[in-house]
Amino acid sequence: MALTIFLNATLRRHVPGYNPYEGVRLRVSPNTPVSQVIAALGLPPEEVTLILVDGQRRSPEFLLSGGERLGLFPPIGGG
Repeated sequence: MALTIFLNATLRRHVPGYNPYEGVRLRVSPNTPVSQVIAALGLPPEEVTLILVDGQRRSPEFLLSGGERLGLFPPIGGG
């Protein structure tokens, strides 16, 4: 089953050709942890500080079943 991944801010630079309007489609097996998806995309895990699965905050250990919308966010700075 495929899921749709949306990268935000500085995470986008790690995926060449990333389209923020379409995201990235990735096939996953049931019970795939979010951390495995982060690794598959080549994202540095320390740069992913907020994970949303279908709008709900989740941890890197959260198990995906496929078909979800996954949002990954870096640390947010302000001033």
